[in-house]
Amino acid sequence: MERKLTVLCATAHPDDVEVFCAGTLIRYVKEGHKVFMAIAATGNVGSKIHTGVEIEAIRAVEAQRGADVIGAELIMMGYKDGEIWQDNPTWKAYVDLIRRTNPDVIITLDRDDYVHDHSNVGEMVYRAAIWASVANIPETKYEPIDHIPTVFYCETTGTYHLAPMDHYVDITEEYEQKLKAFKQHKSQHGDFLEKQFGIKDWFEYVEVVSKLRGFQCGCKYAEAFRVVQTWPNHKAYRLLPPVQFSKNSEKD
Repeated sequence: MERKLTVLCATAHPDDVEVFCAGTLIRYVKEGHKVFMAIAATGNVGSKIHTGVEIEAIRAVEAQRGADVIGAELIMMGYKDGEIWQDNPTWKAYVDLIRRTNPDVIITLDRDDYVHDHSNVGEMVYRAAIWASVANIPETKYEPIDHIPTVFYCETTGTYHLAPMDHYVDITEEYEQKLKAFKQHKSQHGDFLEKQFGIKDWFEYVEVVSKLRGFQCGCKYAEAFRVVQTWPNHKAYRLLPPVQFSKNSEKD
């Protein structure tokens, strides 16, 4: 039987996944792999016209619609925007998230991203990945998993990185589906994203970044990633789509 992966994509806010790595998740789903999307925050500050309670409810629906387009199972962790901190309870919540989903691959936000919700999620997911396999961690709900997942950092806002990207995924055939997933976040287009950041067309932003990454790897549209450069993240086979196992790994 062909080996199938479980993939956990852990990001900060509703629509992060759709902007940064939805095409790759769609490719995973097409290959028959299981994909989880874990969103840390509710998006309660993501509006200039709605109250926090109102926009939370709107964005919960939008997040589910986006996940449905991608074909992923959605997990909302329930933190408030701006309140995701690197503390012991939150770190343990990510240990439990990884144990609950039992992923082979984790895609998360870069620790050098532009806002602390993003960078803190990336840091805690990276730190929790190894500890999810360790026993005797107090105040955790789930049993340890039997392996250490490989962690990849996805795109940053504005494509800023201190280190270059080292993995690419061709999303040319998945690009329109990626846009469809992003379009589910209607509350952000023309309201918050434009008024907060001054960018009138975020679909143009997505296209420009996807074309840039495609140019770098020789296709029309692509998404770029950076594998965590610490032991034991590197594997002797490819874990991003198209997933390509070595002969030895296929025996696992």
